[in-house]
Amino acid sequence: MPDLLLPYVPAWVFAIGKVLKKMGFMLIPGATIATFIINIAIPSAAGCSAAVGVNFIHIMMSAGIHPAMAAAAVKSGTYGSMLNPGLVHNGVIAKLSNVEITEVITHHMMADIVGVIIAATTLTILAIFLKENKGYLPEGGNDAVAEDLKINPLYALMPLLPVIILLVGSTGMAPILKMGVPQAMLIGALLSLAVTRSNPTKLTKSFFDGMGDAYANIIGIIISVGVFVSGMQSLGLVKALINWMLESTGIVKIAATFGPFILAMISGSGDAATVAFNEAVTPHAAQFGLQAIDMGSMAALGGTLGRTMSPIAGATIICAGIAGVDPMEVCKRNALGITLALLAGMVILLF
Repeated sequence: MPDLLLPYVPAWVFAIGKVLKKMGFMLIPGATIATFIINIAIPSAAGCSAAVGVNFIHIMMSAGIHPAMAAAAVKSGTYGSMLNPGLVHNGVIAKLSNVEITEVITHHMMADIVGVIIAATTLTILAIFLKENKGYLPEGGNDAVAEDLKINPLYALMPLLPVIILLVGSTGMAPILKMGVPQAMLIGALLSLAVTRSNPTKLTKSFFDGMGDAYANIIGIIISVGVFVSGMQSLGLVKALINWMLESTGIVKIAATFGPFILAMISGSGDAATVAFNEAVTPHAAQFGLQAIDMGSMAALGGTLGRTMSPIAGATIICAGIAGVDPMEVCKRNALGITLALLAGMVILLF
Protein backbone atom coordinates (compact mmCIF):
# COMPACT_ATOMS: atom_id res chain seq x y z
CA MET A 1 0.00 0.00 0.00
CA PRO A 2 1.11 3.63 -0.45
CA ASP A 3 3.37 5.21 2.11
CA LEU A 4 0.56 7.53 3.25
CA LEU A 5 -1.09 4.54 4.97
CA LEU A 6 2.00 3.55 6.91
CA PRO A 7 1.09 5.68 9.96
CA TYR A 8 -2.10 3.61 10.29
CA VAL A 9 -0.80 0.15 9.38
CA PRO A 10 1.34 -0.19 12.56
CA ALA A 11 -1.70 0.56 14.72
CA TRP A 12 -3.63 -2.21 13.02
CA VAL A 13 -0.66 -4.58 13.14
CA PHE A 14 0.08 -3.96 16.82
CA ALA A 15 -3.59 -4.16 17.79
CA ILE A 16 -4.07 -7.55 16.15
CA GLY A 17 -0.62 -8.66 17.26
CA LYS A 18 -1.52 -8.03 20.90
CA VAL A 19 -4.51 -10.36 20.53
CA LEU A 20 -2.56 -12.95 18.59
CA LYS A 21 0.16 -13.01 21.24
CA LYS A 22 -2.33 -14.75 23.50
CA MET A 23 -2.50 -17.62 21.00
CA GLY A 24 1.08 -18.53 21.89
CA PHE A 25 2.55 -21.27 19.73
CA MET A 26 -0.61 -21.38 17.57
CA LEU A 27 0.27 -18.13 15.79
CA ILE A 28 2.94 -19.68 13.54
CA PRO A 29 0.92 -22.71 12.36
CA GLY A 30 -2.14 -20.48 12.06
CA ALA A 31 -0.30 -18.17 9.65
CA THR A 32 0.95 -21.11 7.58
CA ILE A 33 -2.45 -22.75 7.27
CA ALA A 34 -4.18 -19.42 6.60
CA THR A 35 -1.70 -18.71 3.79
CA PHE A 36 -2.33 -22.20 2.39
CA ILE A 37 -6.09 -21.54 2.29
CA ILE A 38 -5.69 -18.11 0.69
CA ASN A 39 -3.28 -19.58 -1.87
CA ILE A 40 -6.13 -21.79 -3.09
CA ALA A 41 -7.98 -18.64 -4.15
CA ILE A 42 -4.83 -16.75 -5.24
CA PRO A 43 -2.89 -19.58 -6.94
CA SER A 44 0.21 -17.52 -7.70
CA ALA A 45 2.73 -18.12 -4.91
CA ALA A 46 4.31 -14.71 -5.51
CA GLY A 47 0.94 -12.99 -5.71
CA CYS A 48 -0.29 -14.68 -2.55
CA SER A 49 2.93 -13.81 -0.70
CA ALA A 50 2.62 -10.17 -1.72
CA ALA A 51 -1.06 -10.02 -0.79
CA VAL A 52 -0.89 -11.63 2.66
CA GLY A 53 2.77 -11.33 3.62
CA VAL A 54 2.66 -7.63 4.41
CA ASN A 55 -0.10 -8.40 6.94
CA PHE A 56 0.80 -11.80 8.37
CA ILE A 57 4.55 -11.25 8.62
CA HIS A 58 4.21 -7.93 10.42
CA ILE A 59 1.58 -9.34 12.75
CA MET A 60 3.92 -12.18 13.74
CA MET A 61 6.88 -9.84 14.12
CA SER A 62 4.81 -7.54 16.34
CA ALA A 63 3.90 -10.60 18.41
CA GLY A 64 7.61 -11.23 19.07
CA ILE A 65 8.36 -13.84 16.38
CA HIS A 66 11.74 -13.62 14.64
CA PRO A 67 11.44 -12.03 11.14
CA ALA A 68 12.96 -15.01 9.32
CA MET A 69 10.61 -17.39 11.14
CA ALA A 70 7.63 -15.17 10.34
CA ALA A 71 8.59 -15.15 6.66
CA ALA A 72 9.07 -18.93 6.71
CA ALA A 73 5.61 -19.41 8.23
CA VAL A 74 4.00 -17.58 5.31
CA LYS A 75 6.26 -19.17 2.70
CA SER A 76 5.52 -22.69 3.99
CA GLY A 77 1.86 -22.25 3.12
CA THR A 78 2.33 -21.17 -0.50
CA TYR A 79 1.35 -24.44 -2.12
CA GLY A 80 -2.38 -24.33 -1.48
CA SER A 81 -2.68 -23.72 -5.23
CA MET A 82 -2.54 -27.52 -5.60
CA LEU A 83 -6.26 -27.46 -4.69
CA ASN A 84 -7.17 -24.82 -7.27
CA PRO A 85 -9.08 -26.25 -10.30
CA GLY A 86 -7.46 -23.64 -12.52
CA LEU A 87 -3.90 -24.78 -11.73
CA VAL A 88 -2.34 -25.85 -15.01
CA HIS A 89 -0.87 -29.04 -13.55
CA ASN A 90 -4.25 -30.36 -12.47
CA GLY A 91 -5.42 -29.98 -16.07
CA VAL A 92 -2.34 -31.74 -17.44
CA ILE A 93 -2.70 -34.65 -15.01
CA ALA A 94 -6.42 -34.92 -15.80
CA LYS A 95 -5.66 -35.15 -19.51
CA LEU A 96 -2.95 -37.77 -19.01
CA SER A 97 -5.20 -39.82 -16.72
CA ASN A 98 -8.37 -39.27 -18.77
CA VAL A 99 -10.34 -38.10 -15.71
CA GLU A 100 -11.99 -34.86 -14.57
CA ILE A 101 -9.91 -32.15 -12.91
CA THR A 102 -12.00 -32.43 -9.75
CA GLU A 103 -11.02 -36.10 -9.49
CA VAL A 104 -7.34 -35.18 -9.72
CA ILE A 105 -7.72 -32.64 -6.91
CA THR A 106 -9.63 -35.13 -4.76
CA HIS A 107 -6.90 -37.68 -5.41
CA HIS A 108 -4.04 -35.57 -4.03
CA MET A 109 -6.03 -33.48 -1.55
CA MET A 110 -5.13 -35.65 1.44
CA ALA A 111 -1.42 -35.43 0.62
CA ASP A 112 -1.65 -31.64 0.33
CA ILE A 113 -3.51 -31.16 3.62
CA VAL A 114 -1.36 -33.61 5.58
CA GLY A 115 1.71 -31.91 4.13
CA VAL A 116 0.78 -28.40 5.25
CA ILE A 117 -0.13 -29.64 8.73
CA ILE A 118 3.26 -31.36 9.00
CA ALA A 119 5.09 -28.27 7.69
CA ALA A 120 3.25 -25.95 10.09
CA THR A 121 3.79 -28.24 13.08
CA THR A 122 7.48 -28.76 12.31
CA LEU A 123 8.07 -25.03 11.90
CA THR A 124 6.38 -24.35 15.24
CA ILE A 125 8.53 -26.91 17.04
CA LEU A 126 11.64 -25.51 15.37
CA ALA A 127 10.69 -21.97 16.41
CA ILE A 128 10.32 -23.07 20.03
CA PHE A 129 13.63 -24.98 19.90
CA LEU A 130 15.47 -21.98 18.41
CA LYS A 131 13.67 -19.61 20.79
CA GLU A 132 12.38 -17.61 17.83
CA ASN A 133 8.70 -17.87 18.75
CA LYS A 134 8.80 -14.90 21.11
CA GLY A 135 10.96 -12.07 22.35
CA TYR A 136 11.65 -10.28 19.06
CA LEU A 137 11.25 -6.49 19.33
CA PRO A 138 10.34 -4.77 16.04
CA GLU A 139 12.77 -2.02 15.13
CA GLY A 140 11.30 1.38 15.88
CA GLY A 141 8.37 0.00 17.83
CA ASN A 142 7.40 -1.77 21.04
CA ASP A 143 4.39 -2.63 23.16
CA ALA A 144 4.52 0.67 25.00
CA VAL A 145 4.21 2.57 21.77
CA ALA A 146 1.34 0.29 20.69
CA GLU A 147 -0.59 1.25 23.83
CA ASP A 148 -0.48 4.92 22.83
CA LEU A 149 -1.57 4.40 19.23
CA LYS A 150 -5.06 5.59 18.39
CA ILE A 151 -6.66 3.20 15.92
CA ASN A 152 -9.06 4.33 13.22
CA PRO A 153 -10.91 1.12 12.18
CA LEU A 154 -11.69 2.45 8.69
CA TYR A 155 -8.06 3.40 8.08
CA ALA A 156 -6.92 0.03 9.45
CA LEU A 157 -9.23 -1.78 7.02
CA MET A 158 -7.65 -0.19 3.95
CA PRO A 159 -4.58 -2.50 3.66
CA LEU A 160 -6.94 -5.51 3.68
CA LEU A 161 -9.08 -4.32 0.78
CA PRO A 162 -6.97 -5.85 -2.03
CA VAL A 163 -7.01 -9.25 -0.28
CA ILE A 164 -10.77 -9.05 0.30
CA ILE A 165 -11.38 -8.11 -3.35
CA LEU A 166 -9.23 -11.00 -4.59
CA LEU A 167 -10.86 -13.56 -2.29
CA VAL A 168 -14.45 -12.50 -3.00
CA GLY A 169 -13.78 -12.24 -6.72
CA SER A 170 -12.24 -15.72 -6.89
CA THR A 171 -15.31 -17.33 -5.29
CA GLY A 172 -17.59 -16.20 -8.12
CA MET A 173 -19.98 -14.56 -5.64
CA ALA A 174 -19.28 -11.16 -7.22
CA PRO A 175 -18.02 -11.62 -10.82
CA ILE A 176 -17.31 -7.90 -11.08
CA LEU A 177 -14.59 -8.31 -8.44
CA LYS A 178 -12.74 -11.06 -10.31
CA MET A 179 -9.41 -9.45 -11.19
CA GLY A 180 -5.65 -9.70 -10.78
CA VAL A 181 -3.43 -8.46 -7.96
CA PRO A 182 -2.39 -5.19 -9.74
CA GLN A 183 -6.02 -4.19 -10.37
CA ALA A 184 -7.00 -4.98 -6.77
CA MET A 185 -4.08 -2.95 -5.44
CA LEU A 186 -5.00 0.01 -7.66
CA ILE A 187 -8.62 -0.03 -6.42
CA GLY A 188 -7.34 -0.29 -2.83
CA ALA A 189 -5.10 2.74 -3.36
CA LEU A 190 -7.92 4.83 -4.83
CA LEU A 191 -10.32 3.92 -2.02
CA SER A 192 -7.55 4.71 0.47
CA LEU A 193 -7.23 8.14 -1.09
CA ALA A 194 -10.96 8.73 -0.66
CA VAL A 195 -10.99 7.50 2.95
CA THR A 196 -7.85 9.28 4.17
CA ARG A 197 -8.45 12.42 2.06
CA SER A 198 -4.72 12.62 1.48
CA ASN A 199 -2.84 14.57 -1.16
CA PRO A 200 -3.42 12.85 -4.56
CA THR A 201 0.05 13.82 -5.73
CA LYS A 202 1.67 12.20 -2.71
CA LEU A 203 -0.39 9.04 -3.16
CA THR A 204 0.47 8.79 -6.86
CA LYS A 205 4.19 9.18 -6.19
CA SER A 206 4.05 6.59 -3.39
CA PHE A 207 2.12 4.13 -5.57
CA PHE A 208 4.60 4.32 -8.43
CA ASP A 209 7.55 4.23 -6.04
CA GLY A 210 6.17 0.91 -4.83
CA MET A 211 5.84 -0.37 -8.39
CA GLY A 212 9.41 0.70 -9.10
CA ASP A 213 10.69 -1.13 -6.03
CA ALA A 214 8.84 -4.26 -7.14
CA TYR A 215 10.48 -4.21 -10.55
CA ALA A 216 13.92 -3.43 -9.13
CA ASN A 217 13.94 -5.92 -6.24
CA ILE A 218 11.51 -8.69 -7.21
CA ILE A 219 10.43 -8.89 -10.83
CA GLY A 220 13.98 -8.40 -12.12
CA ILE A 221 15.16 -11.36 -10.05
CA ILE A 222 12.23 -13.49 -11.20
CA ILE A 223 13.15 -12.73 -14.82
CA SER A 224 16.74 -13.76 -14.06
CA VAL A 225 15.44 -17.03 -12.61
CA GLY A 226 13.52 -17.67 -15.84
CA VAL A 227 16.69 -17.15 -17.83
CA PHE A 228 18.51 -19.56 -15.48
CA VAL A 229 15.87 -22.23 -16.08
CA SER A 230 16.18 -21.79 -19.86
CA GLY A 231 19.94 -22.17 -19.49
CA MET A 232 19.49 -25.46 -17.63
CA GLN A 233 17.27 -26.73 -20.41
CA SER A 234 19.71 -25.57 -23.10
CA LEU A 235 22.58 -27.35 -21.35
CA GLY A 236 20.55 -30.55 -21.34
CA LEU A 237 20.50 -30.87 -17.55
CA VAL A 238 16.72 -31.26 -17.37
CA LYS A 239 16.68 -33.80 -20.18
CA ALA A 240 19.56 -35.77 -18.65
CA LEU A 241 17.78 -36.05 -15.30
CA ILE A 242 14.58 -37.20 -16.96
CA ASN A 243 16.40 -39.81 -19.06
CA TRP A 244 18.06 -41.11 -15.90
CA MET A 245 14.66 -41.51 -14.29
CA LEU A 246 13.39 -43.48 -17.28
CA GLU A 247 16.35 -45.84 -17.11
CA SER A 248 16.19 -46.32 -13.32
CA THR A 249 12.88 -48.16 -13.05
CA GLY A 250 13.81 -49.65 -9.69
CA ILE A 251 13.80 -46.28 -7.99
CA VAL A 252 11.12 -44.58 -10.07
CA LYS A 253 9.03 -43.65 -7.01
CA ILE A 254 12.00 -41.86 -5.49
CA ALA A 255 12.78 -40.24 -8.84
CA ALA A 256 9.18 -39.11 -9.32
CA THR A 257 9.26 -37.53 -5.88
CA PHE A 258 12.71 -36.00 -5.65
CA GLY A 259 13.34 -35.30 -9.36
CA PRO A 260 10.85 -32.41 -9.71
CA PHE A 261 11.56 -31.40 -6.11
CA ILE A 262 15.29 -30.90 -6.70
CA LEU A 263 14.80 -29.26 -10.09
CA ALA A 264 12.31 -26.81 -8.59
CA MET A 265 14.56 -26.07 -5.63
CA ILE A 266 17.49 -25.32 -7.94
CA SER A 267 15.56 -23.29 -10.50
CA GLY A 268 12.99 -21.61 -8.25
CA SER A 269 10.20 -22.64 -10.61
CA GLY A 270 7.83 -25.43 -9.65
CA ASP A 271 6.01 -25.08 -12.96
CA ALA A 272 9.08 -25.67 -15.12
CA ALA A 273 10.12 -28.78 -13.20
CA THR A 274 6.63 -30.27 -13.08
CA VAL A 275 5.77 -29.60 -16.72
CA ALA A 276 9.07 -31.09 -17.86
CA PHE A 277 8.54 -34.24 -15.78
CA ASN A 278 4.88 -34.77 -16.60
CA GLU A 279 5.39 -34.24 -20.30
CA ALA A 280 8.31 -36.66 -20.58
CA VAL A 281 7.92 -39.25 -17.81
CA THR A 282 4.34 -39.47 -16.56
CA PRO A 283 2.96 -40.83 -19.88
CA HIS A 284 5.17 -43.90 -19.21
CA ALA A 285 3.77 -44.44 -15.68
CA ALA A 286 2.24 -47.81 -16.62
CA GLN A 287 5.69 -49.14 -17.52
CA PHE A 288 6.74 -48.53 -13.92
CA GLY A 289 3.63 -50.14 -12.45
CA LEU A 290 2.10 -46.82 -11.47
CA GLN A 291 -1.00 -44.89 -12.48
CA ALA A 292 -0.54 -41.61 -14.32
CA ILE A 293 -2.72 -39.77 -11.78
CA ASP A 294 -0.44 -40.95 -8.94
CA MET A 295 2.83 -40.12 -10.65
CA GLY A 296 1.53 -36.85 -12.06
CA SER A 297 0.17 -35.71 -8.70
CA MET A 298 3.41 -36.58 -6.95
CA ALA A 299 5.45 -34.72 -9.55
CA ALA A 300 3.21 -31.66 -9.17
CA LEU A 301 3.42 -31.77 -5.38
CA GLY A 302 7.18 -32.37 -5.48
CA GLY A 303 7.75 -29.45 -7.83
CA THR A 304 5.56 -27.15 -5.76
CA LEU A 305 7.29 -28.10 -2.51
CA GLY A 306 10.71 -27.72 -4.10
CA ARG A 307 9.81 -24.20 -5.16
CA THR A 308 8.49 -23.53 -1.66
CA MET A 309 11.97 -24.03 -0.19
CA SER A 310 13.94 -22.48 -3.03
CA PRO A 311 15.91 -19.35 -2.10
CA ILE A 312 15.54 -17.91 -5.60
CA ALA A 313 11.77 -18.41 -5.95
CA GLY A 314 9.84 -15.16 -6.38
CA ALA A 315 7.63 -15.87 -3.35
CA THR A 316 10.68 -16.49 -1.15
CA ILE A 317 12.22 -13.20 -2.22
CA ILE A 318 8.96 -11.37 -1.51
CA CYS A 319 8.55 -12.87 1.98
CA ALA A 320 12.21 -12.24 2.81
CA GLY A 321 11.95 -8.68 1.55
CA ILE A 322 8.90 -7.94 3.68
CA ALA A 323 10.63 -9.40 6.75
CA GLY A 324 13.94 -7.70 5.93
CA VAL A 325 16.01 -10.91 6.00
CA ASP A 326 18.13 -12.96 3.60
CA PRO A 327 16.10 -15.49 1.52
CA MET A 328 18.47 -18.26 2.65
CA GLU A 329 17.45 -17.64 6.26
CA VAL A 330 13.83 -18.27 5.30
CA CYS A 331 14.69 -21.52 3.49
CA LYS A 332 16.82 -22.80 6.36
CA ARG A 333 13.80 -22.62 8.61
CA ASN A 334 11.17 -24.18 6.36
CA ALA A 335 13.45 -26.85 4.83
CA LEU A 336 12.80 -29.55 7.44
CA GLY A 337 9.02 -29.15 7.45
CA ILE A 338 8.77 -29.05 3.66
CA THR A 339 10.99 -32.15 3.31
CA LEU A 340 8.83 -34.06 5.79
CA ALA A 341 5.73 -32.91 3.88
CA LEU A 342 7.31 -34.26 0.69
CA LEU A 343 7.96 -37.67 2.27
CA ALA A 344 4.41 -37.79 3.60
CA GLY A 345 3.06 -37.01 0.13
CA MET A 346 5.24 -39.74 -1.36
CA VAL A 347 3.85 -42.34 1.07
CA ILE A 348 0.23 -41.27 0.51
CA LEU A 349 0.38 -41.07 -3.28
CA LEU A 350 2.86 -43.75 -4.32
CA PHE A 351 2.66 -46.48 -1.67
